[in-house]
Parts: sequence; structure tokens; C-alpha cells
Amino acid sequence: MDIKSALLVDDSKVARFTLGKLLKSSNMTVNTAGSAEEALDILSNSQRPDVIFLDHLMPGMNGVEAAKAIRNNPATAHIPIVMCTSGKSDEFEREAREMGVDEILHKPPARDGIARVLARLRAMPKATPVTVREESQVPPANDPDIPLLKADQVAMAARAEVKSQISEQLHERLTALFDDQVGYLRNGMEEHNEAHTNLINEKLAALEAILDDQQKAVARTVVAEVTALLEKGLPGFQRELLNASEKLIEEHTTHLRQELDRQRDQDHEFWKSLQADTLQQAAESSRQQAEQVARHLDELAAGRRRKNARNAYLAGLAISLAVVAASAAWITGLFSG
Repeated sequence: MDIKSALLVDDSKVARFTLGKLLKSSNMTVNTAGSAEEALDILSNSQRPDVIFLDHLMPGMNGVEAAKAIRNNPATAHIPIVMCTSGKSDEFEREAREMGVDEILHKPPARDGIARVLARLRAMPKATPVTVREESQVPPANDPDIPLLKADQVAMAARAEVKSQISEQLHERLTALFDDQVGYLRNGMEEHNEAHTNLINEKLAALEAILDDQQKAVARTVVAEVTALLEKGLPGFQRELLNASEKLIEEHTTHLRQELDRQRDQDHEFWKSLQADTLQQAAESSRQQAEQVARHLDELAAGRRRKNARNAYLAGLAISLAVVAASAAWITGLFSG
């Protein structure tokens, strides 16, 4: 069963406030009524709650009678009922359960007790409409089976009724007086808290103003002392800074001079090695060029010698051919002659 809303019925404002606060802390929607009659009107005119918390002793219709009326109404018979009471007798619990009460919550209510009651209600299946047993109902006044009462019994019943009415009226007056006193006390506490809060705020504002003034005075004092200290120590600090700067510049200049000398020596060595390498490369190049020229001259001389020999060979060959031709011509002339 899902329990999300509750109707709280109690004639005491304090009890309604206390139990309502505990139920709201369980994420429940709470509606309240100051009497059983008001609760029945709410149940007949508005949306039905998931559970009803009924006080046992209330002026007019008490909790047991209200539970009986709720169970006899088919529209509200399915709603679980929790009876809130300060009594712990087994007879009362049996009577309350016969009237349709599902759970008993003892006063004053505790958070763990309410949690256990809600857990049992949520574990219950969805309730079905029930009616009160016929033997528990009041028989009609003209029932012939009812014996007539004697005078002393009537007087005793009247006295009991008067005592009951006096008790109810006394209960109502004490409850109203207690509720009024609680209201007065709450108003006084609220006024006292408001006045106390205003007084605290005023004192805090005055304290903040004093602290602000003190902070400003301290700031001015600190600034003046720091300024005087700086003015007093500034010349000496300037001299120390100047001496340190001169010493640093001198050391830096010496270091730069040493670096320049070292770099100059390195450059000199580099140029010397570069010149030696260049001269060596130039000599090697000149030697290679001279060798190439010599080889070229040798090749030209050899070519010239080969050309002269070829010319001599051709001249000898021409002479030989001329002699052969002349011989052939002479021989031809001999034969022809």
C-alpha cells in the first residue's frame, strides 16, 4: 500500500503540530482536523487521504466512535486508521481493533514509532470496505429485550453522564487554555527572538564599525611606520645597491673581456687552420692542373708523331705506287713494241 497523505485528527494544537511535523519529515502531505466531526466533514467533502491518525480522547465524538463512523461509510471504509492514545491496556487495543482500527500509536509519538507504523501499513494489502460487527452496535431504544433500569441505576447513569460531560468540558477548557498559553508563549518567544536578533545585529554592526575604524587606524599606522623606515633606510640601501651594481658590472665586464679574448683566440686558430687548408688545397689543385697539362702535352706530341709517321708512310706508298705504275708502263711499251 502506498502511503503519501494523511489526515491528522486531534483537539490539541500542540499534538497536531508535533505529529504533523514528524509525518512531514517522512515526505507525507498532512491535513489536520480539530475534532472528529470536522474530520468526517473533510472526508465527505474532499479527497480521501491514504491514512487517518485519530486521537482517542476528544470532546464530543471520541476516536473510537469516529473510527466506527469511518468504517460504516463505504466511501471511507478502506482507509487505514491509526489510533493515537496514551493508554496501553490490552482491552482498549482489542476494542479499538474491533471498531476497525488498524494500528495503535502511543503518545507522545516518536520518530521510530511512526516509522514502524508506516512500514506496517505499507506492507498491508489494499484495504477493502468493512463494517462494524452488529453486536458492537447500539440497539434501538424501543427494543423489548432490553430490561428497564431502576431509579438508582438511572441516577447512577445520570451521574456518570454528568461526570462525563464535566470531564469533557474540563478537558476542552484545559486544552483551550493550554493552546492559548502555547500561542502566547510562541508569540513571546518570537518577539524575544526578534528583539534578541535585532540586538545582536545592532551589536554586530557596532562591532563591525569599530573593527573597520581599528583596521583603518592600524593601516594608517603601518603605512606611516613603513614610510619612515623606508625613508630612513633608503639612502643606505641605495648606496649598497649602487656598490653591488658596480661590482656586478665589473665582474660582468671582466667575464665578457675574458670571453672575447677566448673567442678571438679561437677565431685566430680557426683562420690559421683555414688558411693552411686553403693553401694545401690550392697546391694540390695546381699540381693536379700541371699533371693534366703535362698529360695533354704528351698526348699532343704523341699525336703529332703518329701524324708524321702516317704522312711518311703515305709518301712512301705513293712513291712505290708511282714506281710500280712506271714499271708497268715500261713493260707495256716493251710488249707493244
